[in-house]
Amino acid sequence: MANVWPLVGRDEELRLINAAVTAADGYGGVVIAGPAGVGKSRLAREAVTHVTPGRWMPRWARATASARALPLGAFAEWAGDIAKDPMLVVRGVLDHLTTVPPGAKVVVGVDDAHLLDNLSAFVVLQLAQRRLAKVVVTIRTGEPAPDAVTALWKDGHLQRVELQPLSEAETGDLITTVLGSPLEPTAAHQLWDLTRGNTLYLRHLVDQELASDRLTQHRGRWTWTGTPILSAGLAELIDTQIGALPEPVGTVLDYLAVGEPIPEDMLVMLTDAEAVEAAHSSGLITVTPRGRHLVRLTHPLYGETRRTKGATPLRLQRLRAQLALLLGSVPDCDVRDLVRRAVLTHESDLEPDPVLFEKASAAALSLMDADLADQLAAAAISTGAGSNAHITRALALACRGRGADAESTFAHVPTGNLASRETTDITCMRALTLLWLLDRSEDADSVLTTAMGTATEPDALTACHANIHAHQGRPQQAVDEATTALDAPQLTDLGTMAAIWALTIGLGDLGRTDQIGPIATRGYELIARSPHASPLRYALCDFHTFALRLAGYVAEAEQVAVRVCGDTSGAPGWPQIMSSIRMGQAALAAGRLDDAQKWIEALFALRPAVVEVSGWVTMWLDAIAQVRAMTGDHEAALAILHKRDSLNHVGFAYQQPQHLLTRAWVAAARGATTEAIGLAHQGAERARTYHQYAQEVVCLHTATRFGDRTTCPRLHELAEQVDGPRAVAAAQHATALAAGDPDGLADASARFEEMGDLLAAMDAAAHAATTYRHQGRNGSALAATARAQHLADTCGGAHTPALCEAQQPSPLTSRQREIITLAAQGLTNKQIAEKMTLSVRTVEGHLYRASLKTGANGRDDLGATLTGE
Repeated sequence: MANVWPLVGRDEELRLINAAVTAADGYGGVVIAGPAGVGKSRLAREAVTHVTPGRWMPRWARATASARALPLGAFAEWAGDIAKDPMLVVRGVLDHLTTVPPGAKVVVGVDDAHLLDNLSAFVVLQLAQRRLAKVVVTIRTGEPAPDAVTALWKDGHLQRVELQPLSEAETGDLITTVLGSPLEPTAAHQLWDLTRGNTLYLRHLVDQELASDRLTQHRGRWTWTGTPILSAGLAELIDTQIGALPEPVGTVLDYLAVGEPIPEDMLVMLTDAEAVEAAHSSGLITVTPRGRHLVRLTHPLYGETRRTKGATPLRLQRLRAQLALLLGSVPDCDVRDLVRRAVLTHESDLEPDPVLFEKASAAALSLMDADLADQLAAAAISTGAGSNAHITRALALACRGRGADAESTFAHVPTGNLASRETTDITCMRALTLLWLLDRSEDADSVLTTAMGTATEPDALTACHANIHAHQGRPQQAVDEATTALDAPQLTDLGTMAAIWALTIGLGDLGRTDQIGPIATRGYELIARSPHASPLRYALCDFHTFALRLAGYVAEAEQVAVRVCGDTSGAPGWPQIMSSIRMGQAALAAGRLDDAQKWIEALFALRPAVVEVSGWVTMWLDAIAQVRAMTGDHEAALAILHKRDSLNHVGFAYQQPQHLLTRAWVAAARGATTEAIGLAHQGAERARTYHQYAQEVVCLHTATRFGDRTTCPRLHELAEQVDGPRAVAAAQHATALAAGDPDGLADASARFEEMGDLLAAMDAAAHAATTYRHQGRNGSALAATARAQHLADTCGGAHTPALCEAQQPSPLTSRQREIITLAAQGLTNKQIAEKMTLSVRTVEGHLYRASLKTGANGRDDLGATLTGE
């Protein structure tokens, strides 16, 4: 790790400081103010060292608490004999600071100016007042400073700049720059949340986590595992910045360390008003100006420091107990207070409360904190809680990706005292776990069939059975059963959600996407009011956005993903994983390959438990393999495909056309477009067989993008029966390609761009460029190629067969190009013939004619005509 971290995220501040130093705007420089650790000193040094334009001579002084006792302590190296007349000494310091060669100008930097002795502060004021030099000083916000320093900005000599901590994005950029490769998004968020953009704290924490091997690199991406332990050095640093505290103020911090945020009136009851005011005036706590006036520590690491250094374990237990009792005395507390009270009780010396733990575990699950819900539910069960605690724990385990444990828990929930509707719901939850988490559709069917024999209210079971049809790619049966269940007057919340899932998948596959909106809205409304339905939001989001993407409602799909993921952006652990996946899939649909790769690949560097969710993992592996293939990275795409194949699950049956498309894209990345077209047609045929017409559109259009000219008739049929803009645009693309109509291809490209699918727009534009060129319309060809390249750049480095052909015009046919590409990879003529379903003599003939057209000698020379190498 470098001794000096790079300066990242401060370009705007550097420009502002440089302008204040060099421009004739009346200012003699700047005061950089901010809390400890935000990077004031680093920024000031960078600004002083690199003033432009002109020839500048930098001077640098640093004030310290120890040097403050000495007159001119900050300028000791220029002060000489301080026993002389102070004014003569000051004049000598000024002369030393400002004497420079002809043509040069002086800029003086003073770090921690709030610690200057009075005579040093007078020197700085003289420099600024008399314009003897430009001045850049740093001060710590909230610290008392000499009057001469305060006058620097109050009297208008220097411009004051309030330096804020780095934003989350800037923090991520800084960490990436320091580590040399990206940090997965969840870890980046956690590091920012813990350090809040304080670069000093961040550096200590990153160094510590690297040394402890909790911050490690995996497949070119950094991951962070475990909980950070506050190092002695960082704790000492924070303790020094907090300073020595009176005991009442320390107590205020200790209560917040175990249970922030705390309403101000409650904190005053626990401590006293004067102590709270003192902590606030010292900048140690913040108070929200509205509502309940919640009090928080100014920085999260203050709490960590107090818990590790400021209080004994017994004292912390006592503080938690007192706060829990006070929270329990407040009527009508909200769910967050309920959860905090349960956690405090569990970690204190109070008697365990199974009823409290049971209620709080359900509340934690509704807040999307599955880990905490699991812990509280386990505590409730261990202290005698009933069936609800078991159900909540099973749901929490399912949310954490532990499908087998969740299914086992559902199977052993005590049901002796439960009503039939409650028993039915437990059966439904078990069946859905078997189906969607464990990809065991036969077992799920068996559980539901057995329950049907004794159920007095089977509607919820019917809704769950509709999910089996949807899962297996039988959309019409899924829609029929789900509609029947949803019309039932007494359907449970869980049954309603199961029916909505099946309808969303089934209608999307059938191409009836325009009917999904009200159904999905009903699901999201149910999620908002039902604690047990709340964890199901991500599955609904996945099914809903998949249907929208199939139909070509790309922007709408991303809006849904942003909304659902945004609702839980602050939740820890599992929601971060699910949000990354949803956002990655939305980016892939829009053709933003760099964003898609960043979001989706983060999953596989996150938590091993996710891998247990095998059915979903196959979908996500397909997505990232497609991303890599679309950027032309065949080796990486193939490796991901092999990883997918190594799993002991074939994946959800209704997603099989998508998997065949993945294989098609991987083949296309290798240059085997004939194989790619064949795989895309296999996906289309499977989709057609199972009435998955929206997926059939995507498969046939993918074949079109690979250069197939046979898809036009079927796509026109589908355009008449499938909702959304994709089918119409795909039919236009296929028609124009088959007819050799470059203007029609350009129009199709515009349709796809308007739809939001930039990658499809790029391929259509590339086809237009190639067609223009074949017709000798070179000007139009150049314009279409430029458009395709611009779209490729916007997509994040896309590299597809259509784009490759447009960028490398040659006299070769597309088949000759494909054969040459495979030959350059080392395949024999026989292997090429088998892959392309040709005779060996046909392959030899193509190679011979390609040699005549290009003047190349041998396979290597032919390969170079395509690669340029």
